[in-house]
Amino acid sequence: MAFLSPGFEYDVFVSYSHGDPDGLGDSPLKHWTSEFIRALRLTIRSIEPELRALDIWFDAHIDPTKHLTDELRQKVKSSAILMVIMSPPYLASSWCTDELKWFHEQILDRKREQGRVFVIHALQTNKSKWPSFLQDDAGNTMTGFPFFDPQSGMPFGWGEEDITRSGRKFNQPLWTLQNALARRLRELQGLAEARLPAPDPKPRPPGASRRIYLHARPKPEYASLRDKVCGDLVEEGLTPLPDSSATAAGPALNDWVKDGKLRFEDARRCAALALVRADDDVAFIRELYEIGVDERELIVEANKGRALPCAVLDGSGKALDFNCPAYDISRFDLAQQNWRGEFKAWFKAQTQAPGPA
Repeated sequence: MAFLSPGFEYDVFVSYSHGDPDGLGDSPLKHWTSEFIRALRLTIRSIEPELRALDIWFDAHIDPTKHLTDELRQKVKSSAILMVIMSPPYLASSWCTDELKWFHEQILDRKREQGRVFVIHALQTNKSKWPSFLQDDAGNTMTGFPFFDPQSGMPFGWGEEDITRSGRKFNQPLWTLQNALARRLRELQGLAEARLPAPDPKPRPPGASRRIYLHARPKPEYASLRDKVCGDLVEEGLTPLPDSSATAAGPALNDWVKDGKLRFEDARRCAALALVRADDDVAFIRELYEIGVDERELIVEANKGRALPCAVLDGSGKALDFNCPAYDISRFDLAQQNWRGEFKAWFKAQTQAPGPA
């Protein structure tokens, strides 16, 4: 099921040419394109928790630009985004000749909603030969995403078994594409949801109004402080949720995909998020950005906009080099005698919950 289901059957339809004029069934361009889509799919699913349902239509066995069957037409129509892998063989394909009018109509439908056509420059091409439907009103070709070396004109990672091993030249534009594609899919999801009647709010699970996801780095000093904070919060009538990453066999962020998925699913069921700070290690700042800012934003999106208040419970005794107010994050100094009462009052105000008596 696609991320944008039920509005679309597929999130992305990949339009490309095998570059196999002799019909041998394989070619360097086909291999590169297959590796490119594999890397894109893996990257998005690995670091975008809510996009693990992403469905990219890509068939490595058939060349969709040779025979546009009724079945393929339907797949194009039921896809949210068209991704064109641009190359000289693509410009010579039937979609740019025999099927020009039909495909033109599909592109125009998507161009009316900006960002529904992504052009990947796999090989250097003569832009004057691009069809009109891949140009703007001024006749300029779409900027797209370049994946070829301007000196040689060949794709980054050409001939590599795993093109991601070609290094930053390939991975940098891949990250740029991944961010743009993920952002556009979320925007399309938001547009679809805006057209639907507002659903009845779902009640939180029993006890969720007092539940806090308490994150701590997997280090002894953090575990010790976390246990103490956990006990203090329980005494205040709150419910700290066990931190799945605190017991991980190794640093949490070194196993980001596994720990991030567990943390994401646990934290989205809580009323607030708190990060314990035990020392002045700069790695905490990185975690605060990744968990308290980026991951928290994804959780809010997954929870249909329901706020997730965030706080730092700071037992380091050191200044925190982070602009907490800019990201709506509160900081509580555990050395202060009344931090428990202040945190409890903050939690009650932020979550608008009756709170424990």
